[in-house]
Amino acid sequence: MNFRTLTLKPSPNQYLVAPEGFCEKAAPHRTAPVFSMSREKLDALMSDLILKQPRTRRRNVETAPGQHEFVQRTALLGFPDWITFEALEVEGGKSTLALYSRSVYGWSDLGANKKRIDNWLAKLEEAVRRQG
Repeated sequence: MNFRTLTLKPSPNQYLVAPEGFCEKAAPHRTAPVFSMSREKLDALMSDLILKQPRTRRRNVETAPGQHEFVQRTALLGFPDWITFEALEVEGGKSTLALYSRSVYGWSDLGANKKRIDNWLAKLEEAVRRQG
């Protein structure tokens, strides 16, 4: 998936977090935070955090260099939501990310994708604070 050329669907069952101006054809729902760590460290930390979430695994699909694809199934019915993650380098040895979570089926997700990503980012920010 190319974040730069991503266009959002008309349905509300998706949530995009990216740096301002990174996506040329889509306005993120939330601006990505910047972290005082290398892109590689952020990549490893976030990938590990995602894989520790319930009902979550890597998707077996080809990805762009530096990207990761995951699927998390809903607790009640097991519907799949797809999540694409990419850590990005920022000047001065810092990093940020792009995250796109979307439901595979249905029109509305009742805010599940937003809740997931906001929760994951809060966990990430806490993990970064603990690392000091």
